[in-house]
Amino acid sequence: MTDPDSDPALDSGFDLEFARVASAFAVAVVLLAVLVGAFGWEDVLLAAARADLAIYAIGFAAMIGCLSLRGVVWDRILESSGYDGAFPPVLGLYLATRFAKYVTPYGQVVAPPGVAYVLTQRSSVEYEEGLAAIVGGIFVNYLPYYTFGGFGLAYLLLYWRVAGSLWTYAVAFLATIAAVVVVAALLWFRRDAVETVLLAALSPVRSALERIRPSLADPLRPEPVRNRLDGFYRTLETISADRTTLLAVLVIGHLAWFLFALPLYLTALAMGEAVPLALAILVVALSKVGFVAPTPGGLGGVELTIAGVLALLAPVDAATAFAIGLLYRVVAYWLAVVVGGIAAIALSLWW
Repeated sequence: MTDPDSDPALDSGFDLEFARVASAFAVAVVLLAVLVGAFGWEDVLLAAARADLAIYAIGFAAMIGCLSLRGVVWDRILESSGYDGAFPPVLGLYLATRFAKYVTPYGQVVAPPGVAYVLTQRSSVEYEEGLAAIVGGIFVNYLPYYTFGGFGLAYLLLYWRVAGSLWTYAVAFLATIAAVVVVAALLWFRRDAVETVLLAALSPVRSALERIRPSLADPLRPEPVRNRLDGFYRTLETISADRTTLLAVLVIGHLAWFLFALPLYLTALAMGEAVPLALAILVVALSKVGFVAPTPGGLGGVELTIAGVLALLAPVDAATAFAIGLLYRVVAYWLAVVVGGIAAIALSLWW
């Protein structure tokens, strides 16, 4: 029996999205299984079984601290953009965003606009203001990848004898930093070009909507789009002008990232492997390269990157390095998926 109030188009869209996410996860799980097989099932499982659960559990506590601090970053930035609500919904919104980013391929690109829309519907914050605050929060939380990673990589290249294979990761990481800097500079200093590209991208969408229902196309007309883009940049300028808040969130963001990297050190320690903390931090920074894998949350790509760098730099064999990567991702990835999923359900029910 069907629900008379249900929208068949929305139901169909939800089913398609669910099928797409499920398919991406299935491919990622198969990829992980293939990688475990390549490193040796028995060797990887035996290495993982050595983990001291008491030490390993500390990593979960550190990750909970990381997620909470990143929620604080979002809250402080949203306050600067005009949000005057309570902290728990913001923490829930951050966790739900992380869930959305982690369950869809390249979710870091598609999740923020949807989350900004949810924020707009449940607060007095305008869409462009919320999107600017969310983009700012993401930037602050991800900046430590490049600061910690940049210093670590510089130390490594200057004072270690670097194996040829590591240069691949180093070049990819430096290329990522360069790309981020170039894109950020273009978005900030070439606003006219951003407006031109955005209007050109929205033009076919607007034309299609005009044929279906003209009123739906109104927000995508040039003038409303320009107004929202101006509001987006004004919000970013307001946030950047609040130096006290900016300094606070940068410090909190770096502390949160340290707690994000700490579980890798603890995982190796739990398995009886002597991986220096500084090296663990560098490995987590370089693992960003693995997110280029077109799988949810970079599944497979991140684990392989962690294993590759550990095997090159730490006194561990390849199977043990991959086991460390797998167990670390249980803390860094799967915990966030579970907690974020619960937060998304809670927000939909009570906010």
